[in-house]
Amino acid sequence: MDGATVREVALCAKVNNAMIYYHFKDKVELYRSVLSDSFTAFDRIWDDEIFKTRASVRLKIGKYVEELIRFQHGNEELRRILSMEFASCGRNFKWVAENLFKNSYQRLAAILKEGMKTGELQKTDPSLAISTLVGMVIQSFIVSPMAEYVTGRKLNLEVVKFTAFVTGMFFDGMTGKQSGRTSTRKRIAQA
Repeated sequence: MDGATVREVALCAKVNNAMIYYHFKDKVELYRSVLSDSFTAFDRIWDDEIFKTRASVRLKIGKYVEELIRFQHGNEELRRILSMEFASCGRNFKWVAENLFKNSYQRLAAILKEGMKTGELQKTDPSLAISTLVGMVIQSFIVSPMAEYVTGRKLNLEVVKFTAFVTGMFFDGMTGKQSGRTSTRKRIAQA
């Protein structure tokens, strides 16, 4: 955003410079509008029927993860831009959090709290759980090129398999055992 002028954006978009200023006050507003428009597709996830039913928390989280993975596959440039926004904690940070992430964060937190209440999930800080869940997906996409270089093979981030992997890791950890096991904290405390 800092490197391009509105005139350069207008040239690339093949529109008149005045047209951009007519619709957007400045390039920050243009930038934010593009980000918002790009995120609209992801926010539609919450319209899925599964979130309106009494489906298990595991199924709801699985659907969320599946759509997050689909979104990552289709929005590489957006992921790069948002990674830079988060890393810089710049002037857009609060705007990005408020306008692009707050709604999904609150909905996901409500699902996690529901799971803690019903016993599907152990009681924990929802913000840590959300960071871990979302981080597993996004970080895997971010490090994918490096992992491929180091290992000599591509990470399998195919939607169905990667959704199953992330959901399994989130609910069952590396043990692969279904919920109902002794929590990791209790096992460590007993040792």
